[in-house]
Amino acid sequence: MTDELDLSQHFSVTYTVPEPVLSAEAERDVDKLGMIGAEALKEKGYYSRVITEGGPAVRKLLNPSKIRVLIVEDDEDLAALIEKVLHTAGLQTLRARNRAEIVQGLAGKPAPHLVLLDVLMPDADGFDVLNRIRHHPAIANIPVMLLTSLGEGKDVARGLLLGANGYITKPVLPSVLLEAIQTVVAG
Repeated sequence: MTDELDLSQHFSVTYTVPEPVLSAEAERDVDKLGMIGAEALKEKGYYSRVITEGGPAVRKLLNPSKIRVLIVEDDEDLAALIEKVLHTAGLQTLRARNRAEIVQGLAGKPAPHLVLLDVLMPDADGFDVLNRIRHHPAIANIPVMLLTSLGEGKDVARGLLLGANGYITKPVLPSVLLEAIQTVVAG
């Protein structure tokens, strides 16, 4: 028996996962979803949909050294910078640059507590990866935060509709990235 999940078929390019189907009314209003709180969030440099049960929106992580973040980023320099920021905050990291490494990072035990997911990659589309995560029962509840250069309302709306827990546009300040991670993981 292995400690890893077999996600290879689920993440295969030949395996299709349906995207959510919007009602006609929801489709007309989809741009509004991407603009919820846009001005306040733009001031901080990110979009984020976070649901918390009372208390402050941002709480300190109880034990950051036990938090594992899977960084999915094909730009090696940017991935190294993100990793350095997260390590400075005491978080553990795994890195993935492509579809195969994403599968490996998600299948390993213990599973990551958060996936920080780029959208534009050479062999994978982050929206598709997010949709596949949300459709696999073993990993569907892992929080996913999109970190991308795509910042139009339609892109934000698509990410949130697919189940992203947060949406951050590049470039992002390290303090904003850490605040968003704390919000999603502690919330």
